[in-house]
Amino acid sequence: GPVLHCHTFATVSGVLGIVAQLKPDAWNFLSKVQDAMRQVVTGVGGIKHKEWRSFSNERRTGEAKKFVDGDLIERYLDLDHDSMEKVARHVEVPVDELAMRIQELSRFY
Repeated sequence: GPVLHCHTFATVSGVLGIVAQLKPDAWNFLSKVQDAMRQVVTGVGGIKHKEWRSFSNERRTGEAKKFVDGDLIERYLDLDHDSMEKVARHVEVPVDELAMRIQELSRFY
């Protein structure tokens, strides 16, 4: 599979999450999917995904780096067909294959 190591975590507020180390080919592919999704999908309230995932405190704000957002990637499966095609063209993979590869990833969690 695409995952080398995987760690599950929980927060006191009830959030569950996964941090996984991906194989280089999986990382490259998912980074392309994430970039394409950021171009096609509008965030809630018009906030860009990159800004929403950035780190911020009183002293500084920084972009999330070397990070692939699984929630954003999975949103591909909920897109309308035209949007799916735009993402698939950017990634240079047929729509059906891209959907299948994203569905396979969800098996890891």
